[in-house]
Amino acid sequence: MGEVAAVVSAITAVAGLLLAVFGIPLVGGSSPLGRGVAAEGAPTSDAVAAASPSPSQTPTPSASASVSVPASALPSVSPSPPPASVSAPASSCSSSLPKDWRRVKAAALAVCFGRPDGWEQVPASEVQSTWRSPDRSYDLSVKRDRSYGSTPQAASAGQLAWYRDTAESSMADLEVTTHKTRQNGRDALWLEIDYHWARQSKPRKRLEVFVAGRAGYVYQLLVDTEASPQRLAEQSRLFATARESLRIDVNAR
Repeated sequence: MGEVAAVVSAITAVAGLLLAVFGIPLVGGSSPLGRGVAAEGAPTSDAVAAASPSPSQTPTPSASASVSVPASALPSVSPSPPPASVSAPASSCSSSLPKDWRRVKAAALAVCFGRPDGWEQVPASEVQSTWRSPDRSYDLSVKRDRSYGSTPQAASAGQLAWYRDTAESSMADLEVTTHKTRQNGRDALWLEIDYHWARQSKPRKRLEVFVAGRAGYVYQLLVDTEASPQRLAEQSRLFATARESLRIDVNAR
């Protein structure tokens, strides 16, 4: 028994010697490195700093989202052109009106104009806005069209050709006087048209102005009435006020 005890003691001594020299773990899950760090305590501030990215290394949302794209892969965007050079009143509805007038903004026609208070709108085409006085003596109409051309000369010539087609217009015996004028800061044509309805003999008069707008459109403003002295005087006043209130190419930039 004494010899056995001596052998066991010798084996134990050898095992201790091996553990001290090679660090062989005695329990699963531990390691010499783990034990060494635990024995030395928590990492120093320098060790933490070395293990963490510096502020310059820390990715930010903007930096991580930044991607270099070749210029050829980007869509071509042309710079916006400067606004066309036109008089300021031509593209706004800010004109002043007489107290007994109201402003009409016809968005489909890109136009604003004035009409007397109490006038009623008359059903018209999609290219025209027409208003009639309560006594049905006067009609005021604004039209925006490009069917006959893009200049006042072409548009007025086309319109007159239609007027002279009595079967279409019911107008007869037209006599036309044409004047050069200015409207909304642009060259324009002012027409005086004497006529009568095909089945009536009473003379009538129509005052019209034609002015070119954008995109090939021409604006046409008219005031129509019977050709009596009293009504002609009022017609001239209505036509002058309507022309002054006319604003073309509104919101058409």
